[in-house]
Amino acid sequence: MGRLGDIKRMFTSRKYIREFAAEYAGKYGKNQRDVELDIVNAKKLNHISFGEYEWTGYYERNPQQKKTVSTLWTRMDFRRKFTDRRYIGMLMNKYIFSKVFAEFYGRRCAQAAEVNEELLKRLAEGSGYVVYKPNCKGMGKGIRILPATTKDEIKEALACIRSVGNGIVEEYIHQNEVLRKLYPKAVSVIRFYSVCSPQGMFLFAPVLTVAHENEISNGCQDALTSVADIRTGEVLTHAVDQNEIVEYQTHPVTGKAFLGVKIPYWEETIEMLRKAVPLADKISNVGWDVAITGEGPVLVEANTIPGFTTAQYSGFGHLTDGYGYQPLFDAVHDIGFEDDGRYEKVVLRLS
Repeated sequence: MGRLGDIKRMFTSRKYIREFAAEYAGKYGKNQRDVELDIVNAKKLNHISFGEYEWTGYYERNPQQKKTVSTLWTRMDFRRKFTDRRYIGMLMNKYIFSKVFAEFYGRRCAQAAEVNEELLKRLAEGSGYVVYKPNCKGMGKGIRILPATTKDEIKEALACIRSVGNGIVEEYIHQNEVLRKLYPKAVSVIRFYSVCSPQGMFLFAPVLTVAHENEISNGCQDALTSVADIRTGEVLTHAVDQNEIVEYQTHPVTGKAFLGVKIPYWEETIEMLRKAVPLADKISNVGWDVAITGEGPVLVEANTIPGFTTAQYSGFGHLTDGYGYQPLFDAVHDIGFEDDGRYEKVVLRLS
């Protein structure tokens, strides 16, 4: 029965590959048979998903470039080997995170169960808003921006907080004027990735994430993303909506260009992360979200299974000469990362 099941799964898998190859070939004007064979070989190499295949422009990469494409599967292998799961709660629980990284948090935060009308009023001072976040959810789910200035607003905010259960309530972040002009309705964040293993500690692929039209900047739901130079903070690319694979030279609401934006307080941001990343070195791969206020950078949150889509987008491939980020994860095979110049703009060794 086991053998029969394996054969059945193989035929089912090939069916889905064939269907995707037909769709992909039609969309991009390629030969369906060539695409199908390429996907089969790719899955043997790194278990690439259909989404990763299309997003990275895998078909167009040469054999050496294909070997460097990092996938969810290869990163999970890295995490299993180098992550001590006893420390994951430090990042997953947002209240604990706010305490462990209090030096870099830059705003008041309270557990939702402890919030009353007076505390809401204090948290809303200066902005008129408070932010509610579920304690352990990710991908921007459940976050609410609540007005809390008038008595009625405070009562409504408190009722909302009590109805949604366990979580945190914190001050709203006042972002720097440069990023506010790019899009004022939501706080933009810069997503940094870190890897920690016996082969070294690295920070890489800073992704500026700007909301498209909503009140929360989240690449998984509603955001335009672009890549910044890790050494200067200058945005090096146009932006892409990773859910639709549509590129934007300017923000569709404000008309502000992405390319060339100089993110403020960049040196301070890197210095903050030099201090913060080692505090989580037992977690081998982290996505750090940073906001820039008028006074400098603050940590928003950190993710233990960070989305990696934008970093390897085909339209950003010129930053690394078409190479992906798997070499940073090859420590799982006892291979250290060596930069031959391709990663100069996007990878920084911390130790």
